[in-house]
Amino acid sequence: MIIRELTDGQALAISQESHADVAAQFAAHWGNGRIAPLNPYNSMLFGVVYHDSGHREMEAALAINPETGLPYNFRGAPPEVRNREADGLNSLWIRQRDPYAALVVSMHHTGLRKRRYDTLRMRRDGKVDPAPGDGETLGADNALTDLKDWQREAAETLGADDPATKRLLWHNYKMLQVFDLLSLHFCCDGYAGDELRPAVLEGVPVAADSDDTVDIHIQPLGGSRVRFDPYPFDTSPLEVGVIARKMAAQHAAAPEQAQAAYYKGGRCPIVWQIVS
Repeated sequence: MIIRELTDGQALAISQESHADVAAQFAAHWGNGRIAPLNPYNSMLFGVVYHDSGHREMEAALAINPETGLPYNFRGAPPEVRNREADGLNSLWIRQRDPYAALVVSMHHTGLRKRRYDTLRMRRDGKVDPAPGDGETLGADNALTDLKDWQREAAETLGADDPATKRLLWHNYKMLQVFDLLSLHFCCDGYAGDELRPAVLEGVPVAADSDDTVDIHIQPLGGSRVRFDPYPFDTSPLEVGVIARKMAAQHAAAPEQAQAAYYKGGRCPIVWQIVS
């Protein structure tokens, strides 16, 4: 669960599947004359839509953080609340429908534990997320070395030994990081109080057959309107939205009461307008 606390004492709760849908809205419109569209398009969209559906297992339990009176945020949840097996099971579910999407999604979740293999970063206020590492996890070879069991089998079946196929797979891994980081920026990380703050998404790939990258500057224009430069989408303006639950923190309440407050929380539509 993504929890963003507001200045009025309330909080917005956004499910991981809703966060993934925001990422998918960016992915669906990615590409124009300067930046290449996704390829394979349908496989990548399928993977982006379902890349965090494994979190549904944790969110279904709706564990409450006693310190905040809110559902646990996806960051910092204790081990007994997390369900590490769910991500792997979700990748297997995706594999039954689209093996290519499953491989990219499984690489994504492995990479989250390794600073996204030192690929893309989001810079805000002079700080980067994730912080740069020592270089040991950099590159496609490291990512492919981390493949295990069915992942390695899938990579071989999809022809990852071929240099062009391997290059495209690595490019698409990085593209999932683009959409994931953009969604996290808009759902939670990009806010200071109730206002969006500027950021730079560094190292965005231009095309699978090129080593060129761009840094996308994200500039709030007031309210929910934001400028991207350079502009990576196929239409302008692009409207992206999510439905959040709005609830008050249930301090000193029994977990059942806090859960009820979540379920009763008013649905709050949030729409951002992205312009060039």
